[in-house]
Amino acid sequence: MSQIIRLEKVTEDDVEEIRDLMVEVEEDETARWFDNGERPYIPGFHSVDMQKYHMWDHKYFKIMADGSLAGVILVSSTGREHARIDRFYMHPQFQGKGIGYQVIDLIEKAFPEVKLWTLDTTQKSVRNHYFYEKCGYVLSGEDEEERYYYKTIGELPYHMDKYLTDQDLRDYNYRRCHLENADFHNVNLRNSAFSYGNMSSVTVQNINFSHSRITNTNLSHSTIGDSNMRNVEICHVSLAGAHIHDVNLDLEDEEKVPVVMERCDLRNSRIIDSNLKNVEIEGCDITGMKISGILVSELLKVYEQQKEQADLRK
Repeated sequence: MSQIIRLEKVTEDDVEEIRDLMVEVEEDETARWFDNGERPYIPGFHSVDMQKYHMWDHKYFKIMADGSLAGVILVSSTGREHARIDRFYMHPQFQGKGIGYQVIDLIEKAFPEVKLWTLDTTQKSVRNHYFYEKCGYVLSGEDEEERYYYKTIGELPYHMDKYLTDQDLRDYNYRRCHLENADFHNVNLRNSAFSYGNMSSVTVQNINFSHSRITNTNLSHSTIGDSNMRNVEICHVSLAGAHIHDVNLDLEDEEKVPVVMERCDLRNSRIIDSNLKNVEIEGCDITGMKISGILVSELLKVYEQQKEQADLRK
């Protein structure tokens, strides 16, 4: 008997159940595809807050099979006709039953304006390669870790007057150009410079910003997520009201590549449920600073008293 498959937008009522599902998925993929202590890279799979974060533009869906949670699929759309499947995970007990093919069909129908779909998947899962290729995805490239796929739906309307395709525009200068609502996809902007422009509400995804420099820029109310920011330098910026969560150092074997914070004004900030192992605080104003509700100044006072008594007993 075929199952009734539905896609429903994730709500806050779902996040704990999805978190539990993702923990089981991660354990299953680790056992199935990885060895030598390696694990699949699924950022925040064990975090309720990460599930909430994925809901930000209402394109995070739970996959329901006869009323039961079978998996999740996350769509990111950055252009009028381009979208990316960022996450697509099925609970182990629902795999191998043809549900995935129905989900791909449902998600394409949910976004009829999308003509170009992209995704990537681990090299280790041959089953995933077969599945996506059977769904019509074509391999566009690969590296040691990932395989990159795309799928076109129908014909892209390149005949439209407002389409500019396959043009070599390198070394051009653009002055006083109106590019509001422009759609850039698969473009090479290496070594480009942007200044004195209005880029509010811009969506940037799957872009290589390595070795870039962003200065004198208003990033208020922006979201930077699912990104590699190793070795970045953030300086002379206002972080008032910033919310930094579910980030990690992506370290292997405890390599010493720490986050260094100097001359930062962090008054009234809060650090919650975080790993502060081996963190060092030097030469800082700790007035009013608390750890688990206890003033650090009081803790230091007790430490000095205990140390003084220990010295007298020697």
